[in-house]
Amino acid sequence: MGMSRIVRVLSLALVVAVATPASAQVVADLVPAQATHCALTAPPAQAGIAGTPGGFVMVFPRNDALTDNFSGCKLLWVVDVDRMRRFATLYFRNGKLAIAIAHEVRDSTGAIAGACALPEGKSLLPNSGRQISDAACKGFTEDSFYALRLPTWPRSCLTDTRAAVCVADPRFE
Repeated sequence: MGMSRIVRVLSLALVVAVATPASAQVVADLVPAQATHCALTAPPAQAGIAGTPGGFVMVFPRNDALTDNFSGCKLLWVVDVDRMRRFATLYFRNGKLAIAIAHEVRDSTGAIAGACALPEGKSLLPNSGRQISDAACKGFTEDSFYALRLPTWPRSCLTDTRAAVCVADPRFE
């Protein structure tokens, strides 16, 4: 994991952690209400895990369920022992990241801390007390962590770390 990627992941995590969720909106206010996977509230059994500097993030859908022109949401949850807290909702339109939504990870409801329109790098909630500005929205499209495809291990690797698939590098497919 490159240093710039580590800094971006940690920066977004810090922004999410200190953001105030006052008058929180719901994901359906920012992405098409019927978009694939956007309404999920918990990671399904098919979710995978990706490594970050601070631990693991649950990812759904995994790469094998995505097409190059996927339209819908890719969801990321912070793995915190026995609970999952929504970290980000990434809305893709025709395979390109169009909206990135950061969630308040300390809030059990996953309140929205901020949202960015991409590739423009513009805050969708600039005047609502959120901490995510246009400047914070820049760079998402350059970071592989927020790309359509992210290398993951199967979810089972959280509990069976010695399985062959878990000791190998995470898979892109």
